[in-house]
Amino acid sequence: MNILKRKLYWISFLTLSICTVLALYYYYLSKYGVDDWDNNIKPYSQFERYDENLKNSFLSSNENNYVERYRDLFKYFMKGYLEYKSEEGALVYYPGENSSRGVKINALEGFARFFPLAASYMMSTNDVPINIDGKKINLSILFKNAIVNGTDPNGKEYWGDIGNRDQRLVEAADVALGLWLSRDHIWKKFNEQEKQQLFNWLMQAEGKLFTDNNWNLFPITIFKVMEGLGANIPKNIKYSETLYQKYKSNTYKGKGWFFDAPSGYDYYNGWAIHYSLFWLNQIDPNFDPEFIKKSNIEFVDFYKHLFSSKGFPFMGRSVCYRVAAPAPIVAGSILSPEIIPPGLALNALDSTWKYFIENNAIKEGRVTQGFFEDDLSLLDGYSGAGSCLWSLRSLVIAFYADSKISLFESKREPLPIEVSDYEITNDIIDWKISGIKKTQKIILEVKNNDLDTVYPILKYGLKNELLELIFRYPNRPNNHKALYENRFYSNQNLLFE
Repeated sequence: MNILKRKLYWISFLTLSICTVLALYYYYLSKYGVDDWDNNIKPYSQFERYDENLKNSFLSSNENNYVERYRDLFKYFMKGYLEYKSEEGALVYYPGENSSRGVKINALEGFARFFPLAASYMMSTNDVPINIDGKKINLSILFKNAIVNGTDPNGKEYWGDIGNRDQRLVEAADVALGLWLSRDHIWKKFNEQEKQQLFNWLMQAEGKLFTDNNWNLFPITIFKVMEGLGANIPKNIKYSETLYQKYKSNTYKGKGWFFDAPSGYDYYNGWAIHYSLFWLNQIDPNFDPEFIKKSNIEFVDFYKHLFSSKGFPFMGRSVCYRVAAPAPIVAGSILSPEIIPPGLALNALDSTWKYFIENNAIKEGRVTQGFFEDDLSLLDGYSGAGSCLWSLRSLVIAFYADSKISLFESKREPLPIEVSDYEITNDIIDWKISGIKKTQKIILEVKNNDLDTVYPILKYGLKNELLELIFRYPNRPNNHKALYENRFYSNQNLLFE
């Protein structure tokens, strides 16, 4: 009898333990697990043909026809948008891996990070309808409809309320920028109720908490756009000025460089900070113009030495944003064309896009989630399928520049590596860039880092895959050491092989 009782006790104990573990597991999944983690979205039919056509167009011998090649490049990404967009177009579900923020945010990123490029293209072409697969598409009508649906709190494609430390704040800045760029084509199509609905959504950025780094520039961009579109709200104008001055005084270190938390100095200075400062200058030419132009000149004067037709030395986080790297150089061709010639900017832009297109970083109508091909070893947990479209930022400025200074008709000018050997040092960030003209090799030396230690990329493997399967949450290798703490990085980018 005692034996039977003991057996019943242990069976009950084990049953209760299993139930408790399962309950805790399902509680964890409900609280932290990423919705629709498996993301079974497939590439669209016959994407291989479009990938091949892009390569043939962009890498062709007729490389001097920049206008045609870059319009083809836009149409390629436009095809991707059309294939992966939701019914009303406010969300874009690209194939690829999820981020920690979930499918809905990934889909918002897919829209918000493409929209400024579409808006810039509209500006460059005066919103002439484009032909995709034999169909004429009016971009301004298409995107106007998408924005109305995305900002409608009662709609099925509503982007959601903007909260504290919310990724929606980042995406709202891109939506706002796209609205400003397309103001002559989309803005006038909204009725008063739709404009108010849009402003109501953007106004949610007011008073929100956010990460104290380049995120400071997002609410400033939102409120400056609103001001530029006619919503002159004194408290927001004052808030933007106060926040900007605080940000500048706390993070600007000199010679064009800002300290950007959490890691200090990396390509975020180019594709996030100088990118945002450029647009603030264009939206409001009286917004700290001397500082923005001077810091851009000083930044680009050093930064341009990183670029070649064989790539640039990559280091730092958000690897999949890499094609945005030439953005501040292109911005400089507008801010200070007498110092940063448009032909030099065009060369940096074109060399970068050719380098990545040739190495399969653009495929399936999207930007891949790695350095060349998709690579989960390099994908941050906060990056999902739509995140990598930040790479389009160099194109956003390029089409805008084409509308202002006919960038794509500029005579290409040589990059520093195509002129001579060099060694150039920035003592603010303790970086040295060395270039050898004969081999086109460029080496970035981070002088503060240890000379003898070499950190390889930790690879995403079976353990990571198993933990992601169980917990339905990104478990990707922490490659901070390899991306920030090596002494040398080169444009051969052997680190990523």
